[in-house]
Amino acid sequence: MKTLTIVRHAKSDWGNDNLEDLHRPLGESGYADARALSKQLLKKMEVPDYWITSPAIRAYSTALIFANAFKYDAEKLIIKKKVYEATIKNLRGIVNQIPDSVSNAILFGHNPGLTNFFNEVSDSYADNIPTCGVLHLKANVNKWKDVFNKKMENDFTAYPKEFK
Repeated sequence: MKTLTIVRHAKSDWGNDNLEDLHRPLGESGYADARALSKQLLKKMEVPDYWITSPAIRAYSTALIFANAFKYDAEKLIIKKKVYEATIKNLRGIVNQIPDSVSNAILFGHNPGLTNFFNEVSDSYADNIPTCGVLHLKANVNKWKDVFNKKMENDFTAYPKEFK
């Protein structure tokens, strides 16, 4: 069994128009949502054994908050440039590169790429993954290259508004 958790970064801070998009940080509500949701997820899922994040500050910060809640060593976070402004093809490629020894991976990224990817590979549909939205997918396979042979099962979703 392979599980893939998709997490859209938490709400970002738009207070500084001079920042490049890649350097935009989380806003106050983004930090609060990521902390609250990651703590709730501890009750619903195992600690992922492979963590991938976009290099964008808001995605990386969201990953750090989740890593802290899951007591995962933040130095093991894998930063992949192709997650930023990713296409479905890029995200498929990233997932296919996960070592087969890994059962449970988590991916932190951005829209519209994550929503498009989810709709392509999942047995469910999402109009739009909200900020800090979490989607937990699973496939009954032994190799990551096989997870896309058929639609992955959408095991559960979690959104910050559920815990406010």
